Amino acid sequence: MEMKLFDFIDDTIRYYNLHKAGYEYVMGQLQQFCRLLCQDDKDAVVSLQSRIKAEDSLKEKLIRNQFYLQCKDGEDAIAHLSDLIGITIQCRFIRNENEIYQHLFRHFDQPQTGYACAKENENCWLNLRMPQPQYQRNGFTIYRLDGYYLFNGTKVNYELQIKSMVHNFWSDIEHQVVYKNPDFVVYDRFNKSMLGAIRDNLDVVDRQLEIMYNEISDESSRKQIGMDEKGFKVFTAQSINELVNRKMIESVGFTTDFKKCSAILAQYIYIRDFVNGTHNREMMVDYLEHLNYLAQSEIDFKQEIFLEKPYVSEDVFCSKLGTFWQSVINTDFQWHIFFAMLFSIQPGNNFEDMDDFVHVIERLLVQPGWFASTFTNYRDRERQQTHDVLLSVLAEGLISCGKVDIVHEDNLHKVMEIFRKFVSFCEEKYPDYQSFADSEKAVRTTLLHQISIIFQ
Repeated sequence: MEMKLFDFIDDTIRYYNLHKAGYEYVMGQLQQFCRLLCQDDKDAVVSLQSRIKAEDSLKEKLIRNQFYLQCKDGEDAIAHLSDLIGITIQCRFIRNENEIYQHLFRHFDQPQTGYACAKENENCWLNLRMPQPQYQRNGFTIYRLDGYYLFNGTKVNYELQIKSMVHNFWSDIEHQVVYKNPDFVVYDRFNKSMLGAIRDNLDVVDRQLEIMYNEISDESSRKQIGMDEKGFKVFTAQSINELVNRKMIESVGFTTDFKKCSAILAQYIYIRDFVNGTHNREMMVDYLEHLNYLAQSEIDFKQEIFLEKPYVSEDVFCSKLGTFWQSVINTDFQWHIFFAMLFSIQPGNNFEDMDDFVHVIERLLVQPGWFASTFTNYRDRERQQTHDVLLSVLAEGLISCGKVDIVHEDNLHKVMEIFRKFVSFCEEKYPDYQSFADSEKAVRTTLLHQISIIFQ
């Protein structure tokens, strides 16, 4: 005969599942309300996370906290579960935790005792009289507030936490290493000391990140802290390369040499988002956060990737190269990895991301100002036709190689030099359009040959 404990647990789970749709509605309302709260601290808030307590976690808590001895039935147990819904406001730095907490008082009526009602939502209540930060059983502090939401006359409990990036990371470490590890007690004293040291180190990291963030905001310090081209590219390229290696092992079981591809992706990001940028401080931190997010997310290199529509461009170079990339994106594994990472780093519309990238490659190979000043002896239409021929051959030269090597920085530099010298040669050799047109076949053959030599 089963212990009554398990009848109690089954009764609680039945009640939980019966009302789960309502809990999901409440979570959505709380998310909406918390987004309003975060408007006061838009620069400090990184993300807003929410969850409904999972069944397994609920069962575990019922037993661990002995709800079966304190509650009469499943409904009573759920009513006493303070974190049925969990909301976490993740902020950038430790100091932001208290700032966000203090700003909560603006949105709630000041109660004499107990819970305060939200000014913007009369169903949302929060206990602002709890001393903050709260001390946890492990001795560390956390900004954690109890609340409830009135839904059809019933109180649905939620817990609001405010955590900096490093404290959120710390919580993940502790949850997996301590909370979810029943064998940890064997090494309790030693590991408590080690975990305490890790926590202290993370606090130091938080301060270092904040110093870096503040320094980046000062444009006069830009080149001293890695916002110059070289520093930013090296840091980002290393991060991308480490990310690819890790995700390839997880996805396909092996790695490939992605260092040079990482470098051009870093160069692309720099050119696209940071050259002449006006919000480099925010964007730098956003990229740090996004790369960290990708490190914790699943990237499956075995899955095909697609553009939203066939690639087309009015630019002859971009049209040829973009069409080629689209044709090999799911057949050549090296290109597949490359664009899987490009689209992950630049989430959104794949077509637009590829279009941006191919235009950046063209800019690296062909400086627009310089190229526009060539063949000035030709009529406007003739000059455009000449430029189109040369750009078309340039693209065909890269396509003839076909390998991902064509976007390696050292190779792009070599191609750029060859193309620039060849265009200057053509300007001298063909003083008028007709002479160029008559020799177009020789022009194509010569330039294709010179480019092919680079990739032999």
